[in-house]
Amino acid sequence: MKKKWLVILLITVLAIMPGIFTWVIKTDVTAKAVSTSMTTQDWQVSFSVALKKDKIIEDYVYVTTDKDKKVPATIELLEDRKTLVVKSMEAGSYQLHVKKEAFDHGFKVDSQVIPFTIITTVTAVKSEQELQQYFEQLLANQKYTVWLESEQSAPSASSEDKASTTNESSTNNQVEGVEEGDIVVVNAGYIYSIKDQGITVVNAKDPNNLKLVKTIKFKESHYITKLALYDNLLIAIGDEYSQKTGTSMATASLYDISNPEKPKHLRDVGQEGYLQDIRITNDTLYLIGNMHPNYWVLQEQKVPDLKPKTFDSAEGKEFKSLPLEKISILPNTMDGTYSIITAIDLKNGAKGTVNTKGYLGGSSGLYMSENALYVTAPIYEKNVISPATERVMDRIWLPRTTDTQIFKWTVDGTAMNFVGSAEVKGTVLNQYSMDEHKGNFRIFTTEGNTWDEKNISRNHLFILDEHLQQLGAVKDLAPGERIYSARFMGEKAYVVTFKQVDPLFVIDVANPNKPTVLGELKIPGFSNYLHPLDDTHLIGIGYDTEQRYDAYTKQNFTVTTNMKMSLFDVSDFRNPKEQSTVKIGGKGSYSEVQHNPKALFRNKEYSYFGFPVVLYEAAQKDNIIYKGQGAQIYEITADKGITLKGNLINASTGEQYENWAQTVQRVVYINDTLYTIARNEVKSYQLKDFKHLDTLTIK
Repeated sequence: MKKKWLVILLITVLAIMPGIFTWVIKTDVTAKAVSTSMTTQDWQVSFSVALKKDKIIEDYVYVTTDKDKKVPATIELLEDRKTLVVKSMEAGSYQLHVKKEAFDHGFKVDSQVIPFTIITTVTAVKSEQELQQYFEQLLANQKYTVWLESEQSAPSASSEDKASTTNESSTNNQVEGVEEGDIVVVNAGYIYSIKDQGITVVNAKDPNNLKLVKTIKFKESHYITKLALYDNLLIAIGDEYSQKTGTSMATASLYDISNPEKPKHLRDVGQEGYLQDIRITNDTLYLIGNMHPNYWVLQEQKVPDLKPKTFDSAEGKEFKSLPLEKISILPNTMDGTYSIITAIDLKNGAKGTVNTKGYLGGSSGLYMSENALYVTAPIYEKNVISPATERVMDRIWLPRTTDTQIFKWTVDGTAMNFVGSAEVKGTVLNQYSMDEHKGNFRIFTTEGNTWDEKNISRNHLFILDEHLQQLGAVKDLAPGERIYSARFMGEKAYVVTFKQVDPLFVIDVANPNKPTVLGELKIPGFSNYLHPLDDTHLIGIGYDTEQRYDAYTKQNFTVTTNMKMSLFDVSDFRNPKEQSTVKIGGKGSYSEVQHNPKALFRNKEYSYFGFPVVLYEAAQKDNIIYKGQGAQIYEITADKGITLKGNLINASTGEQYENWAQTVQRVVYINDTLYTIARNEVKSYQLKDFKHLDTLTIK
């Protein structure tokens, strides 16, 4: 018992006399770093133990070649005191040396040597051993890692109309000449739409007598997500679970629709993983996806095939592993996910070549012009929760999305050449926050979070040249808010931010070295979708909002009410105006167009714009009442503003919610007829007066 009280007394003395005793803790240092970086980027490494600011000098921290020859280097310690950044190194193989004296005095650690390579261009993986070593290093980095999901952001704007020689609807693509596909496409008087594991083909040449002429069926494990057209080719994009590989395959199934009522299957091309999106330009289909290999089995001393699988029915029924010469490691990435790009030559009835490449380094967003592909990936930083738990949290990585990495390829048919990469502050909303103009890449980002009062959110615009070197920027736009939508229109850029009101900013980007904010408009609500009407007018679709008071917190807060569509006059760039506005439905009303620009209906001849809509209205105690669903068509002109022309709503007859099977998904036109397409029915109307003509039920 006496010994027990002596121990307690000793602990008490140590606790009240910290100046007399020095605690020395022996710990292992873990370092997190990518093995390769580009000459256009800085290389950095993060340690699990803090460093001393006054020891970041050549005596304690320095760089050598792989042959131990010291080389000049600019090395900076970031504010977290655990991350070292090595700047502006020439191409070559190096080692960063950190002497034990540089680490915090409270820890007894060993000196560290971290090898890294700076490259000018990405090269193919040279051996199976190199590929395996990449994943083994990844496992070492993830030994004490806990990954948190990043915040999801809402999509935004739309695109220019694409000219149609057949007087039919076309997909609302972001870039003219770059097809994106949709769940409904129209060709030569026939409507093709996705339904379950199949595609329905409707003969709409006689709008008074709609006919279901064909249903193309797929396996139960094959889910079609998108359709696209190229001449007489119908391309069905989907995800299929493969029993052979035990993984999902992103596939493109090609059909000859010269005879729409008898589609002829031509070819299937697939890549392992999940599809991110597709593009068609210059006679070439591009599949862009991600694949996450099961590299954890390396811990069990197994040697798995870590290469992605591909499939081409023109070459047989077997799945093939991607050859090493088709695999590269993207710089400054270490997340274990492949970005896979497959280019398919669509000329000659899809009998052309297929080229698939895999790049280690996953992606979350993409933008494509006719000559270049850009993909983006989030960059994470370590987040130490509390100083009180520092020793525990030193061994746990809690990453949060902070910045964005951009990768660029030039494309020429099936040829794809990696150009380089760059990093920008903040996270990108979606593809409409990105744009290419005269070879320069423009991107809007939001840094931080609107709820973080200590580090308020800020919004930025960055302009990079063809080599992804920064030319100019607008930084710290609308502090405390985040981006809800963006639109680039040549030498002008428009962005909507929001927290309590909706500022629409007009930015002059004519001089890429010096982009300038010209004007700002603040109105209640926000636009989460922008579409250009002409050079000086924008259509915005979003929500109205209202301020309420919380008696418990004694603070105001913002809630959405009805949908809202606005016409913005930006002819005076320094003084943008809300020229016209309409309210749509009541509280709870929504349209897919607010998060998916493909749902926008456009007809230039009548100046019509429309979209599917589900209508609700406010009831007592914040409840809502279902009122109906269908589509609404508006005439929108710079002279007259916004006028409702077609109110194609099926009113509620007592239902509490919309019927999913009959909810309108798309609105299209063929000549003088408008069609609404739902999962289980197609309806036709006269375009001039919206008189109902026929209804086709699809079972």
